[in-house]
Amino acid sequence: MAGLALLAAISIIIVNAFIPVKYLSSYFVSKKSNEVGQMRVSFVDVGNSDCTIIELPDGKVLLIDGGDGTYSHNLKIFKELNRRKIDKIDYLVCSSVENSACGGLAEILNYKTVNRIYAPYCPVTYMSSGYKSFCDELKKSGKEPTYCEYGIGFGGAGYSFCFLSPDSHFYEGGEYDELVKNPTSQNVKNASAVIWLQYSDVNFLFLGSTGQAVQKKLIDYYNAMHLEFGGRTIDLTKCDIVKMSDHGSTEGAYAPFMDLIKPSTAILSVGENGRGLPTLPSLSNAQNSVGDSLYRTDELGTVTVTVKNGSYEVSKEKK
Repeated sequence: MAGLALLAAISIIIVNAFIPVKYLSSYFVSKKSNEVGQMRVSFVDVGNSDCTIIELPDGKVLLIDGGDGTYSHNLKIFKELNRRKIDKIDYLVCSSVENSACGGLAEILNYKTVNRIYAPYCPVTYMSSGYKSFCDELKKSGKEPTYCEYGIGFGGAGYSFCFLSPDSHFYEGGEYDELVKNPTSQNVKNASAVIWLQYSDVNFLFLGSTGQAVQKKLIDYYNAMHLEFGGRTIDLTKCDIVKMSDHGSTEGAYAPFMDLIKPSTAILSVGENGRGLPTLPSLSNAQNSVGDSLYRTDELGTVTVTVKNGSYEVSKEKK
């Protein structure tokens, strides 16, 4: 018996060196990697938090956020990554210091290979437990993050990714300046990243947790000077898919902004919460533009948008 116990202990140690035992079940999933030349954008069902897995058309992987750090949501994220045969993440984005965005990122840094990291400018690491654990793991990794701020991004084979907000961390009175000086709930939300992703004439807009002040700023910027990345103008009116702000809060629902972008499809990452989300104003705001093309993770599970040959289709985990 002692020999069997020792053998079992040795086996666990060996397995854990390659696969974390606590997430072992996440490796026993049917697997299908992305096709070259198509982009898959998966809005993972992680309750009232955020995680988006983006398989880029050149085989690289972009991960935006890591859920709230609860075990069940961490397990779900690892299952989705392993289902897609993803062991290496080329670009990892921490879009906010909110726990709902960064809570599970420390585990991802710990158990997956991560190359480039984008993170908020916020030297005050105790903004949330998830942000503190993410910063601690980041420090251990020795990697220096690039800040999520306007004009920063990257591009590849026919695709581009860039941040439209917050403004530069050098800008006095900008979202990061307000976050550090006065970290109210609203300032925390307004300092979350707004992201534009484009491939094959299909455009995604991720609104983070931003409120009406930031969305109004984007309208003003668009009308006054347009938005640019890499010498190319970003046309907000060409938005096809919008990821709704702040899990469907009233503050995140700004009708003039939706009237400007006029998306065809809206994605809402939401789950059980004590805030009454999604609110009726948010749902109305979205449906005025997209009609029935509103996809909620609490009802449909993980929602995946596949882009190929200039068009896209939406699939759902739950039928």
